[in-house]
Amino acid sequence: MTNRREFLQIGIAATAWPLASRTAFGATAADVATRVPLYKAVYDTRFSESVEFGRQMEAQGVATHSFAADITPFWFEELDAVWRETPAAVAGLTAHGPLFCLEQLGWPKGMRVVFRAEHRVAADGCVHHTLNGPVSMVRGTNGLHEATDWAKRMAALAARCPGGRSELARTTVRGPVGGTQRDDDDPLISWVIAPAAKV
Repeated sequence: MTNRREFLQIGIAATAWPLASRTAFGATAADVATRVPLYKAVYDTRFSESVEFGRQMEAQGVATHSFAADITPFWFEELDAVWRETPAAVAGLTAHGPLFCLEQLGWPKGMRVVFRAEHRVAADGCVHHTLNGPVSMVRGTNGLHEATDWAKRMAALAARCPGGRSELARTTVRGPVGGTQRDDDDPLISWVIAPAAKV
């Protein structure tokens, strides 16, 4: 089990290290129709978009966990024990650090980031969304180019994450003004961590 010191070192390093793996799914002809059941959705109370993501997840019947910058207690008090028993999927809308920590801690347990959408606010206030993941999710971004409620849309998208192996896609969508972060800040990221698909 990772101790608190190792966990904090990973968190500090998260600001400098690139994301090690963006997905675990191999490409196939079509997405699997079944959805990954979400154990929990996490959100950071420092960001209004993240809080909205949490609200929308709750509205869809997904249990949530809130935190403010430090996701350590969630790992030590809950998720580590859950992942030792079963590979349960988790979603979130957070800054890079919490995602990176959970990704690294989940790796030895067979968990991978299977969907990742970076939301970067440009100098003009417009939000640039870069999505990587299953085709069915990336194609499910209709209207994102004109949406100011993108956190709500990301919650709906994350809840539809397909299970199993999926064909992958990547796209960038420029949305209207509707974010609180500047382009030189750590962007917010919507994500789903789920069990790696068996090859």
